[in-house]
Amino acid sequence: MQHDFAALSLISPAETKLRRQEKASDAIGGGGTLALSRWERARVRAVYTLHRVESSSPSSPTTFFHHYKRSVAMKAVYFNEVGSPEVLIYREIPEPPVGANDVLIRVRACSLNRLDVFTREGSHGTRFTPPHVLGGDFAGEVEHVGIGVEGIQPGDRVIANGRGGYAELAVARAERVYSLPERCTFDEGATLPVAGLTAWQMVMNRARVQPGETVLITAAGSGVSTFAIQLCHTLGARVIATAGSEDKLEKARALGAEAGIHHRQEDILEDVRAFTAGEGVDVVLEHIGTPVWKACFESLKPGGRFVTCGVTAGHRVELHLGRVFSRGLTIMGVGRGTPADMRAFLKVVAQGKVRGIVHRTFPLAQAAEAHRVMEASNFFGKLVLNP
Repeated sequence: MQHDFAALSLISPAETKLRRQEKASDAIGGGGTLALSRWERARVRAVYTLHRVESSSPSSPTTFFHHYKRSVAMKAVYFNEVGSPEVLIYREIPEPPVGANDVLIRVRACSLNRLDVFTREGSHGTRFTPPHVLGGDFAGEVEHVGIGVEGIQPGDRVIANGRGGYAELAVARAERVYSLPERCTFDEGATLPVAGLTAWQMVMNRARVQPGETVLITAAGSGVSTFAIQLCHTLGARVIATAGSEDKLEKARALGAEAGIHHRQEDILEDVRAFTAGEGVDVVLEHIGTPVWKACFESLKPGGRFVTCGVTAGHRVELHLGRVFSRGLTIMGVGRGTPADMRAFLKVVAQGKVRGIVHRTFPLAQAAEAHRVMEASNFFGKLVLNP
């Protein structure tokens, strides 16, 4: 029997259209005073969206799916237009709605990713709908769970890969929410979801690094590379790390790198050949892109594997296919890891073999300063915001 209920929508189609048409100056933060746009006022008024679905028999339980929404404001950092770090606005906005399979998390720490900078800039093909709250990696306590969520309870200490982490409250799909390892602080936990899982994918699932192999890892100070160095060292591989300062190279050695190459002052290919007695490396783990592509590609020995997870400094390169097939090389993208991959990675973290490296923390209100530090690349590990 089909029951048709009039549903209270969080954002109606008309309001969605209005949202897209409103100019940035009419959205929150567009002027010098706090003012909510019409579509946001509609969201604040909304409390639940209920839909009754078909029941197989009159006696069977009725199933409801709902969006949980309280008329509560929260502090957040968002932006209405692309630009420099100054476009980031710190102010109160409505807390996010929670779907049936979502988890609402009170954020204690949110780590920055390069994607945050790219999105704010409008670069690297990113798009957004204003007002946009950045932040995909965060840690905190569960505030509420959707009606379809099992195994997660309010009060649980968790890490998550979700949306809107530059705020006091953020949402993630239940399958991307994980228990915070006991060894981890919230700050350390927030470093794990994207950077840690990406490194796990590169090292374990794509390159499949073996004991005794030699691995070249670029940009040693990045979050991904700090995890990759530790994973390769744990596996018994020999790591050559590149970085733009001696300080970063020293820290990379402390994590397990055997050799370091100052890429601003030294030749990557020459140093790799010197370290490997002319043989080259078994694996390259890379995410800088164009500037280092040729040196890294030429550093591979026959049968070598090249894994990329980013193009921070450029995405266009020249590739000689003859050298790929004649030398038996493999070039791979990292893809996105699964929840099962993340749980496997977290077991290694729980054992103390790998840890998140936090370079510096910032109050949420100083998100713009955190972006400036990231743009300068003057850090080792991860930058973290604390709401």
